[in-house]
Amino acid sequence: MTSGRITQPSIVLLDSNVIISAHELGIWEWLTQRYRILVPSVVVKTEVLFYATGRRERGRVPIHLSEQAEAGRIEELTATATELARVYAGFDPSFVGGLHAGEAEGLALFLAGRVGEAAFCSGDALAIQALAMLGFAQQGVSLEVLLGRKKHGGVLAPQFTNDFLCRNLSRGQENRITGMGLNTRLLD
Repeated sequence: MTSGRITQPSIVLLDSNVIISAHELGIWEWLTQRYRILVPSVVVKTEVLFYATGRRERGRVPIHLSEQAEAGRIEELTATATELARVYAGFDPSFVGGLHAGEAEGLALFLAGRVGEAAFCSGDALAIQALAMLGFAQQGVSLEVLLGRKKHGGVLAPQFTNDFLCRNLSRGQENRITGMGLNTRLLD
């Protein structure tokens, strides 16, 4: 079983929770300069609109991903309805119901072959498992690996560690082998 990517990719598709955490940690600018960032359209338009400035302050700072996409700092990718339907049909309803729209769109882009060798970075267990269930475990990467030795302004949450990624990739690969959570007839 694969243990996830441990080398630095050059292209990475980010889930909403990674983008929000990168803003909270003060590393977003660094990420956009270090990597070619791909973002599903649903994440750009509806899932990532602001981040919190702190527990006490409870302030919200807007995130303008659409403007960053227009400026060419990130790339916004849109899955077609057919590509999205293939992802939703490929999983058992009890499993796919736990995926957020941005995660499903990101997975659809992988399944359609539209992201090449890009790595997928998420802190969501089901999204990571689904990546492995679709046969793309080798393209999973943790935020911890993306950061390398980069200093950041906070504590990295457990769901962004390589250990979390590897555990969920393993679960996803087991599910792929056993068929748990998959509608395997539709993925062939």
